[in-house]
Amino acid sequence: MPGPAATVGLLLAGAAGAAAYSLHVPLAWVLGPLIATATFTLLTGMEPFAPVTGRRIGQLLVGSTIGLNLTPEIFGMLVGWLPLMIVSALVSILVSASFARALARLGRIDVKSAYFALMPGGLAEMANVGAREGAQSEPIALVQAVRIALVVCILPPLIVSLGVAGDFHALDRLSDLPAIEVPLLLAGGLAAVMLLRLTPLNNPWVVGALIGAATLSATGLLEGRMPRPVFYLGQFLIGIVIGARFRREIVLKLARVAVSGAFLVVVITALLILYGLLIAHWGGIDFGSAALSASPGGFAEMAATAEALHLNVAIVTGFHITRSLFVNSLSTHYWAILDRIGFFRIGSRTPPSS
Repeated sequence: MPGPAATVGLLLAGAAGAAAYSLHVPLAWVLGPLIATATFTLLTGMEPFAPVTGRRIGQLLVGSTIGLNLTPEIFGMLVGWLPLMIVSALVSILVSASFARALARLGRIDVKSAYFALMPGGLAEMANVGAREGAQSEPIALVQAVRIALVVCILPPLIVSLGVAGDFHALDRLSDLPAIEVPLLLAGGLAAVMLLRLTPLNNPWVVGALIGAATLSATGLLEGRMPRPVFYLGQFLIGIVIGARFRREIVLKLARVAVSGAFLVVVITALLILYGLLIAHWGGIDFGSAALSASPGGFAEMAATAEALHLNVAIVTGFHITRSLFVNSLSTHYWAILDRIGFFRIGSRTPPSS
């Protein structure tokens, strides 16, 4: 149970989410709690209440919500997009890796740590994978948190301000699932999660919940949309966990890494949004969905953004699942290949510190 200080942090996060929602801020229940929790943690130095279990529950709720969008017809349609999804995953990896040396120089860390810090993979997975490869886990974890937080803060307002929010209102025309059916939906998602945890697949809590919900919807056992309060609870839990990553002692110790990482994340995001223009052109989809599909944001956060902004959830989900598989499972191999061919020495007279 949270102590008095952590309870204050939770209340602030809830108030920030409610305020953002009342002001019609895009993805309010992620952004409000994220900013409030990060601010609370940085200013007080206290550890907020943001357990790993809460993150998993949030992913389960968001994944189940998104899964209700996915029908067998949509899954069939996504197969045709697979080549472009694979190309896009490789593009995002190459673009991110291109800035590893810059982060190493600006943040004064080794290139291997900088590489894993910028990879658009799982928030926790990249720190764990990098540590197993001899990289420094703290700067990786910090820059990964900066990446997720910045993309979530930048993209939804940008899409709304550009007037490119979508018109995919299929689920809006459906009524909320009856309260008695919500536990069935979550149980189906949880069962799929448990099965996926037996495999090497990363992000089983999001992907499993998505598959479980899609199966129940496709078989006609459930029809409707997730009640909004439940969806918002999932967003809230994800928001506070991201915000809790900004622990004051780590941020102060690695201030150069945090600032340098933030700058480079913005640059990478801008480049991948431009690449999103190509996806929109080649695929004939709206720019908002293409921008989210190409973005270096987290899978759960970008899927929730797509749903909240009425964008093409299926396309965004497909692109991010593909990239997640390529990055989380194969990032060490990309490092080995790129290092072997001298990719990280381009423009430098000295070899990288790996």
